[in-house]
Amino acid sequence: MTKELTLIDAPSGGQIGYRTEGAAGQWIVLVHGWCGSAEHWDLVAPELARDHRVLVVSHPGFGGTEEPPAAGQTVFAMGLAVAHVLSRLDIKDAILIGHSMGGPISTEIAIAVPERIAGVIGLDTLSDRGYYGRVPDGEIRRRHDEFAKDYTGIMRQMVNDIVHPTTGEELRVLLTQGMLAAARPDFALDVKDDLFLWNAEDRWPMVSSPKMLLNSPWVARLADPEPMPCFAATRIENYESGHFPMIEAPVMIVEKLKTCIAWLASNKTAD
Repeated sequence: MTKELTLIDAPSGGQIGYRTEGAAGQWIVLVHGWCGSAEHWDLVAPELARDHRVLVVSHPGFGGTEEPPAAGQTVFAMGLAVAHVLSRLDIKDAILIGHSMGGPISTEIAIAVPERIAGVIGLDTLSDRGYYGRVPDGEIRRRHDEFAKDYTGIMRQMVNDIVHPTTGEELRVLLTQGMLAAARPDFALDVKDDLFLWNAEDRWPMVSSPKMLLNSPWVARLADPEPMPCFAATRIENYESGHFPMIEAPVMIVEKLKTCIAWLASNKTAD
């Protein structure tokens, strides 16, 4: 059963929710993606907490937290909200694990409070130019309008496209229902618009700590084929599951993440 979150005011309005697990070890910060919540990490956080202290968050407006005004509906503002929690808890030497939209948010956290960050792991995120490479304004509007016309249907189709073929129907339905329930549609689509304005080419090089990506080849089949130069020197590893490995294949991804955490610990400078 999901633990209750502590709710605090976010710097740009609304609330951010968080909980901690584990009693000792390096801090691991689990940062969910678009239309996710702290619940996305329920199967993974306790396992990581065996050897680490773990912080799990729900971004403002997601997972039952209070929505922020327009100024807080950005990747930048959500990064500042998590950075605020790190400061509140005096967390240092943290490894950020950002899933999907949580990759850009983790990038902003690492830029905002570099003195608190020991490394960044992007989990199925960041390297797709079509999502993270500053989408043209007209395309952002087209995607917004298309999604808004059939929010439930397109959410269902999106989930089906990005989960692994071996993921069963019951889990697909649960993932879809959870994402639909995570936030109001209008709010969620406005946040998604801002995500498409964000540009990894500008922001990823500003992360001063060691960093790497852990991505799904299955999901990569849908990605823009043109690579972004900012990731040319970034270590990128693969895992065999869909876009939600913490739910689709939690045992596997825990072991993968432990390997990535160990690699980051052995590298003292960023790429």
